[in-house]
Amino acid sequence: MSSSIESAPAARAVIAGLPAWLAYSLLTIMLWGTWGAVSKVASAGVDANTNQIFFTVGLLPLMLIVSRSSRLQGGQQRRIGIAWAFFTGILGGVGNIAFFHALGMGGKVSIVAPSTVLFPLVTVFLATAFLHERLSRPQKLGFVLALVAIYLLSM
Repeated sequence: MSSSIESAPAARAVIAGLPAWLAYSLLTIMLWGTWGAVSKVASAGVDANTNQIFFTVGLLPLMLIVSRSSRLQGGQQRRIGIAWAFFTGILGGVGNIAFFHALGMGGKVSIVAPSTVLFPLVTVFLATAFLHERLSRPQKLGFVLALVAIYLLSM
């Protein structure tokens, strides 16, 4: 079932024999996994704030490529979308700085990265508290197990 944002053809798109959403998800895992390891190396050479500055500068070539997209003018609620995207960037940037601080203060990337990727726990909490979404029993168990994972990883 596709959402109102996603078109039917996009939902059926295939890349390398996989549904496009899965191919992009797997690519994200590979890129973010590599990013986490490279971040540890960068954090050994520069402080967290400098790391974030150069992380942002590294996004500039991608921004130039994306700015050429024919879909750049899309969206029905453009102003509010841009405002939320900007706010998302601030949250992500501050999160990156905290991540780089954790690595720079001696955190092992093999512990810091898996701990920080449990951020969806915050999303689940916010969705239940403010959007009134309900969790099934297995989802509640998953939430508890994720909290246990954070504890075990921190030991």
